[in-house]
Amino acid sequence: MPALTLTFAEDVATILIDNPEKRNALAIADLGAMSAMLDEAAARPGLRALVLAASGDRVFSGGVDLSDVSGDGAWDENPLTALADKLETFPRPTVARISGKVRGGAAELTLACDFRVGARGVDLAVPAARIGIHYEAEGLARAAARLGLQAAKRIYLLAETMDEAALLACGYFDRLAEPGALDAALSALLADIRAGAPLAVDGMKATLAEIGAGRRPDAAARIAACWRSEDLREGLAAMREKRKPVFRGR
Repeated sequence: MPALTLTFAEDVATILIDNPEKRNALAIADLGAMSAMLDEAAARPGLRALVLAASGDRVFSGGVDLSDVSGDGAWDENPLTALADKLETFPRPTVARISGKVRGGAAELTLACDFRVGARGVDLAVPAARIGIHYEAEGLARAAARLGLQAAKRIYLLAETMDEAALLACGYFDRLAEPGALDAALSALLADIRAGAPLAVDGMKATLAEIGAGRRPDAAARIAACWRSEDLREGLAAMREKRKPVFRGR
């Protein structure tokens, strides 16, 4: 059985990490497989969002299976960093559905998503320093940008296990639910994504990514496309008529 599956339900793609016998750990080959799944999902017409999820409720993922890492320099070009970069720049909003323990590189994959929806009881730890690994600079920068520099120091320098309260305090979670209500919380967030016009939501995601990377945003064409769009006319009409708009992404 594959460790990863990609499924589509209406306008949402879901990548499921499904390797419970190994705490949902990812082999290096799995990183390439997930990258290919992102390409497939990005090409899907009408897609509004992508969800990164994992099987079971005790361990979201143990991160990258370090039995695949020899310690002889094989990570000079880190495939996890490349995968997280691709996930961060995915053209549609991305949501991590998180339950249980988040360990190692799995923390970076969840931080590369636009939003994180978690079940109460989640904790996160990255034990790189206690193994002798200097985590990739891109991953450290991602954590510092999302959570703040001090929280990143606690996670990476102290290898501190961040419990639910600490994760809430540093802004890791966008939504937090009781374990039995996790899917309802995910559905509510996806509904909020769907409520926006696709050209506006996807365009602003790209612009915010440029701003977050410290680049001058190149948003003129995206802004102009929204002003010309049928969706803007529909949104204005719906506002006047006091009804919900029906956006078509054009």
